[in-house]
Amino acid sequence: MNLDLVVFDVDGTITDSAAVITSCVTMALEELGLEPQTKEQLKRWVGPPLSVSFQTFAGVPAEHVDDAIATYRSYYVDRMLSAPLFPGISTALENIYDAGIPMAVATSKIERLAAPILEHHDVARYFQHIVGSREDEPNQTKASVIADALGRMKADGFSTENAVMIGDRIHDVEGAHANGMETIGALWAGTDPAEFATACCTANSPEELPGILLGDN
Repeated sequence: MNLDLVVFDVDGTITDSAAVITSCVTMALEELGLEPQTKEQLKRWVGPPLSVSFQTFAGVPAEHVDDAIATYRSYYVDRMLSAPLFPGISTALENIYDAGIPMAVATSKIERLAAPILEHHDVARYFQHIVGSREDEPNQTKASVIADALGRMKADGFSTENAVMIGDRIHDVEGAHANGMETIGALWAGTDPAEFATACCTANSPEELPGILLGDN
């Protein structure tokens, strides 16, 4: 692929955070007096913006979403560093970095939480920018977060003309397309391949990424 920039999602792409996220959702739902969800239902919460998840999956009215998110984060902040990296992702990032392709992060996680997670796992150094959702805009879409990441890279003098998104959910695909980008679907978190129907391709493991991106596959 002829690339100027690679943009990564975090949850389900870099970190195997499903167990942490779903346990925090379960505790938040209980505290909020909302109906508990099955293990299968909880899988839907990994990836989408929390504002979308609470409204769509738990029926929280828009005017109460901020409080619901705050409840979730009260549990999450103490547990977020326990989510491990996916096997092989650190080496993949290092290989892409060594090849000279600039990288950024665009995650629906709020920005002040995203950077410490990547720093904890010693992979923050591979990214020019780590961009997350703004706390003052709880309904921010993934497309908006990606646009923010592209804008920061442009401001630093990087080309974003040929950029690709790597993520594990349909929100990554849709957000990338809204910004004129292709997506590589990350299948290693167990996402239904149907979510990547409009992605340019998929990867079964992080180890496949350098070959796809650097054109030696």
